Amino acid sequence: MPTIADQIKEKIDIVEFISAYVPLRKAGRSFVGFCPFHPNSRTPAFNVFPDTQSFHCFGCKASGTVFDFLMRREGLEFKDALEQLARRAGVQLHERTAAEEQQDQQRTRLLDINAAAAAFFRHMLVKSQRGEAARAYVAKRRIDEATSEAFLLGYAPDDWGLLLSYLTDRRGFAPDDVEAAGLAIKHETRGYYDRFRNRLMFPIRNMKGETIAFGGRALGDIQPKYMNSPQTPLFDKGKVLYGLDLARDAIRLADATVIVEGYVDVIIAHQYGFRNVVAPLGTALTADHVALVKKLAHTVYLALDADLAGTRATLKGLQAFQEQPEGELVAVASPQGVIGFQRRQDVAIKILTLPAGKDPDEVIQEDAEQWRAALAAARPAMDFYIDALTADLDLSSGRGKADAVERLAPLLAQIANPVEQAHYIQTLARLIDIEERYILAALGNEARQPAGQHAAAIRRSDAKPSRQALPGQASEVQSAGPVQEEYLLCWIIRYPAVRAAVEEKVHRDLAAYPALQALMSGTIDELFVRDESRALWRAWIVAPAGMSPEEWVVNLGAPLDSFAQRVLALHVPQAQAYRLINDALECATILQRGAATRWRTHIARLQADAPEGVDVEMLLEQLVQIKQFIDTLSTPRRSSAYTDLHALHTS
Repeated sequence: MPTIADQIKEKIDIVEFISAYVPLRKAGRSFVGFCPFHPNSRTPAFNVFPDTQSFHCFGCKASGTVFDFLMRREGLEFKDALEQLARRAGVQLHERTAAEEQQDQQRTRLLDINAAAAAFFRHMLVKSQRGEAARAYVAKRRIDEATSEAFLLGYAPDDWGLLLSYLTDRRGFAPDDVEAAGLAIKHETRGYYDRFRNRLMFPIRNMKGETIAFGGRALGDIQPKYMNSPQTPLFDKGKVLYGLDLARDAIRLADATVIVEGYVDVIIAHQYGFRNVVAPLGTALTADHVALVKKLAHTVYLALDADLAGTRATLKGLQAFQEQPEGELVAVASPQGVIGFQRRQDVAIKILTLPAGKDPDEVIQEDAEQWRAALAAARPAMDFYIDALTADLDLSSGRGKADAVERLAPLLAQIANPVEQAHYIQTLARLIDIEERYILAALGNEARQPAGQHAAAIRRSDAKPSRQALPGQASEVQSAGPVQEEYLLCWIIRYPAVRAAVEEKVHRDLAAYPALQALMSGTIDELFVRDESRALWRAWIVAPAGMSPEEWVVNLGAPLDSFAQRVLALHVPQAQAYRLINDALECATILQRGAATRWRTHIARLQADAPEGVDVEMLLEQLVQIKQFIDTLSTPRRSSAYTDLHALHTS
């Protein structure tokens, strides 16, 4: 039975949809253009396939359906993309519950309140006599009128109830809704009063450009100097980057994001044409911030202060990037020859060093070329780590040398590229004046660890998966839809050991076929045909570390929560996780063969049409390797517990 996503895709022509974003020209039975997801102006590598209603870039390997395109292009979650495409297609989503309707109505009210407040603050800054001091501050920071308007800067008067009176008496909003939006505070005896007073106001917007919160900079002696809206149904400061709505397109064009610390740093950067600059909202970078950035660019610059606090903030930011569970799995040999698997970061992280005591806005306004030079001279993250983690050590002492190796060995072990790893081992050896073999010895313990991660994950897992046959007959399983995807999702979400084994297999199987690597990245999400499956997996891999699947589902929200519940119900933990690995690998093999078969169809059609600019010899080589790849994936061993899967196996 077709899912809602399937019904939507049937009603939307992907060529027509993508053409609104990317100029396309017909080339045989497909359409080609320049990829909107990575910089490229020489060879059109972005292909749209009308017959399968899908797209693929042969440059950056972005691919998927109209859902994937919209989510990636606009930075949307699956829920938002589903709603937007459903409206376009005229497809009725599931009947909403009373609670959902109430949440939607509240969200709309809060957005309306914030929009009205932003207009009020803007008027006070631009038109009111009360805003004189705020205008003077804006002028002092040399923010021009066009930039002030673009960021909708405003002023909250030094008054306890002026905004509240405007929103309730003039605009008709209820005081408790103004409080829910974070703009008012309720006193036990004196009632409601304005949260922001005598502050320059910075509206905080989401990726859609909707005002979801505010930041305020004090103009007098009040504390704190900077204050943000509290957490509301619209706003979580750990999930928002200031200026991202205006920076998004520039980030994609440059394939780089620059992260600074303050509101004015972002504003001045944009004013001077550096529009790929954003900032966290008074907090260290979080996993959610990292997930936002990774969707848009492959290079990230951290431009934080050169003082001790800035160094600590940079270290926290780097930790957020390293804790992200995404990234390609690659084989790594330890100094002892042990083969393990590690994640290659799918973004290059660079540290931009600023002159001591200078903020980014000061550097830019003094000399824009100095900012460009700082970007060009930005150091790789590992260089920063070596400096920052040895700064407090006496490197002439034995204890200091040992501490340096102890601190840096885990980071050196995470470097997947052997040449890059060797470079930094040499760098550290020279810095602390010891022979490389001592670092290699320390590194050996770290490098061996990834190879044993599967067993360690099994030992740590206290889940007990069942080996009982699945409930129902084979016909019941067949009627459940793409059952391989759902079972694989269940296992890799529930059991870290199963996930690691599947990731290793998928990457290892592809490693012998270089021509296929322009088509497939060797990651789990490309195994899934259904948009819901890919969306669920992507939601899980950015879930907070340590969160149980059941707890995660509770906070997931519609429409994925019901799908996730059904997927997780396919297997109730009752035995040891390692018993499931063979079944999961078998299931993954079926899905790998399906993905390769789909590519065989695409490439055969491209080769038959031979559109201009396509390397026909490469297409022929890809066809040969696809066949070899499919043949190499031998027919899976029949599972004693999940024989139902074989009834659905097609090559």
